[in-house]
Amino acid sequence: MMITARASFVRMSPRKLRIVARAIGSLKPLEAISQLKLMNQRAAEVMLDVFQQAMGNAKNNFKISPETLKTKSVQIEEGPRLKRRDAHAHGARFDAGIRRKRMAHVIVILEGKE
Repeated sequence: MMITARASFVRMSPRKLRIVARAIGSLKPLEAISQLKLMNQRAAEVMLDVFQQAMGNAKNNFKISPETLKTKSVQIEEGPRLKRRDAHAHGARFDAGIRRKRMAHVIVILEGKE
């Protein structure tokens, strides 16, 4: 049985989220949550929320014990970008004066026994 949880349009660079995702991708969900609580990164807070959401989905929707769950995958996908004008001199740089504020979609898939 697959349990999914997602956070869409997270206002954080996917690159920063992937660093945290790689660190916890192979851990069991309970271990991942304890590791995320100790990490001193803003991306860890986002991942913690999504993992807790997935654990809640497993408990409430499927009546699966948290101890029997495994992390199947943690996916970080790119979302849309907000473009902002930067009114400073940038020389002959391509797209001079454009700052891209990136967003990401976080998808956590857990696997459990029925």
